[in-house]
Amino acid sequence: MSIVVDLAELEQALTRHPTAYLLLPGDERPHVGEVEVSMRGDVLVVAAPGRTARRVVPGRPAVTLLLPPAEPGGYALVVDGEATLVGEELHVEPGHAVLHRRPRAGSPPSATGCDNDCQPLS
Repeated sequence: MSIVVDLAELEQALTRHPTAYLLLPGDERPHVGEVEVSMRGDVLVVAAPGRTARRVVPGRPAVTLLLPPAEPGGYALVVDGEATLVGEELHVEPGHAVLHRRPRAGSPPSATGCDNDCQPLS
């Protein structure tokens, strides 16, 4: 499920997720690295991207940031975007974001109709 990002809510949502992972396309398999992410204006900023991100992003800029839930049973924040290298930083222009968790036994259908209890950020 993809929901257009409401940037005002995305910045606030970042504060509720202390850990972030950058998911990149790899040569033979996807690459995942733990990163620190913040928001500057309407761009997500990864202050110190790793070697793989610096190598891969110029040719394949579509990335995903996965921010796991801070508490058991909470929602993960998933943000898809286009990344560019700017100096020593990785800037990600968000395209879509969703709060996501697996279905819980006995839980009612989500407001969006998503089978996985997804919640839009808008």
